[in-house]
Amino acid sequence: MEDTEKDLHSEFESESAQTYIDDNFEEVIEIQGDIETEDKKARRNLIVSLTWPSLAENVLMSFMQMADMMMVGGLGTDAIAGVGLVSQPRFLMMSAFQALNIGTTALVARCRGARDQEGATTAFCQALLITTILTAIIGAVMLYFCEPLIRFVAGKELSEGVIREGITYFRIQIYGIPTMSLTMCMNAALRGAGNTRAAFYNNSVANTINVFLNYCLIFGNLGFPRMGVAGASLATVIGQFVGLCMVAFVVAGGKYYLSFNLKKLLRTDLSMIRRIVKIGIPALLEQLIMRVGSIWFTTIATALGDMAYAAHMIAMNIQMLSWTSGMAFGVAATTLVGQCLGRSRPDLAKEYVRMTQNLGYFVSTFIGITLFTIGRTLSGLYSTDLIIIGLAADMLRIVALTNPVINARLVYVSALRGAGDARFMAVVTFIGVLLVRPLLSLLLTRVFHMGLTGLWIALVTDSFICYVITIVRYRQGKWVSIKV
Repeated sequence: MEDTEKDLHSEFESESAQTYIDDNFEEVIEIQGDIETEDKKARRNLIVSLTWPSLAENVLMSFMQMADMMMVGGLGTDAIAGVGLVSQPRFLMMSAFQALNIGTTALVARCRGARDQEGATTAFCQALLITTILTAIIGAVMLYFCEPLIRFVAGKELSEGVIREGITYFRIQIYGIPTMSLTMCMNAALRGAGNTRAAFYNNSVANTINVFLNYCLIFGNLGFPRMGVAGASLATVIGQFVGLCMVAFVVAGGKYYLSFNLKKLLRTDLSMIRRIVKIGIPALLEQLIMRVGSIWFTTIATALGDMAYAAHMIAMNIQMLSWTSGMAFGVAATTLVGQCLGRSRPDLAKEYVRMTQNLGYFVSTFIGITLFTIGRTLSGLYSTDLIIIGLAADMLRIVALTNPVINARLVYVSALRGAGDARFMAVVTFIGVLLVRPLLSLLLTRVFHMGLTGLWIALVTDSFICYVITIVRYRQGKWVSIKV
C-alpha cells in the first residue's frame, strides 16, 4: 500500500502528467464541482447535485416497481405472492455484486479525490473483470438451485400455485444476471467519480421500458402474447439490457473520469483487486448476513398465510418509496466521504455528512407524512380485497412514523462505507438482521400472536437499534483513518 502511494506521488511530480490530470479534472468539474470549496452554499449545491439524480432515480424506480406489482396484481393473489417470493432469492443473487460495488465506489471515489484518473480507471476495469467471472458462477448456481430455493422460502403454508408462479418468474430473472450485474458495476464506478446522473437516466429509461412491456406481455396487449408472470419477468430483463447499453455508451465516451481500457480489462492487477476485495469481502459478508436474515424473515411472513403475505409484499413494495431519500443522500455521503478522504480532508468529510444528514431529515419527514396520509389509497391500487388493503395500510403507518430515523441510518451507513469501514457494517447487520429482526418477529407473531403488526414492529425495531449503533461508531471517528 505504501509503495503504491509513493508511486502515485512520483507520478504527480511529472509536469506533463499533472497537466493531463488537471485537463481531465476540469471536464469532470462540470458534472460534480470541487469538494474543497469554502462556500457553504456551494457545498450544499454540491450535495444536492449529487443527490437529486439518485433521489429522482429511486422515486421513479419505486413508482415503476409499484406499477409492476400492480399489473401483476391483476393476475390475482397467487401472482402477487409468487413474485414476492422471488424478492429474497433475487437479493441473495445480487449480494456478491452489491458487495463488489461498495468496494468499487469507495475506491474510485478515493482515486477521484486524489485526482488519480488512471487509478480510478484501473479500479473500474478490474471491478468489471471480477463482475464478469462472478456472473458466470452465480448464474450457473442459481439455475441449478432455482426451484429448491423458491420452495424453501415459500415454506409449508403457501399454495402450490404461488410457488409455481415464483419459480416461473425467478428462472427468467436468472438469465438477466449479466445485464443486471454489469450495469450495477458501471453505475457504482460512475457514482464514485461523482456522476450520479448516468444511473438516473439509464435506470429511468430501463424502468419505463419495463412497465411498457409489462402492459404488453402480462396481458397480451398491442398484439403481444399473453405471458402472465413470465411476461413481467421478461419485461424486466429486456429493460435491464437497454439500461446496460446506455451506461456502456456513457463510459465508452470517456468524458466522466472513467473509460474502458482493453489492456486493463484483460490483464489482472492483483494490487488493485486486493484493494477492492479488502472492502468487498466484509461487504459480501454483510450482504450474505442480510440475505439469510431476510429469507428467515420472509419465511416467518409466509407462515401468516396467503392474504397476510400478499399484504406484507404490497407494504414492502410501497415502503421502498419511504427509503428513497435515505438511499439518495447516502449516495452523496458515500461519494463525498470517499473523495474527501482521498484528498486528505477528514474535516471536510464530516462537514459534508452533517449537511447531508440535515437535508435528509427534512425530505424523509415529508415522505413519512405523505405515506401516513395516503398509504391506504396506495395499497388500494394493488388489490381490491379490503382486508389486504387494510393490513398493508396499517404496516405503512408504522414505517411512516419511523421514516426519519430509518433514513438517517442509511446516510450514516453510507458514509462509513465510503470510508471503507465495511467490517463494522457486517457486525451491525448481523445484530440487526440475523438476531433482532427474526427473533423479535417470532416472539411477537407466535408468542404474542400480533400477526403482521408484530412482524413490522420487529422490522422497524431492527432499524432503530442499528441506527443507534451506527451513529456511535460514526462519532468515534475511527473511520477517517481507514486505508483502502
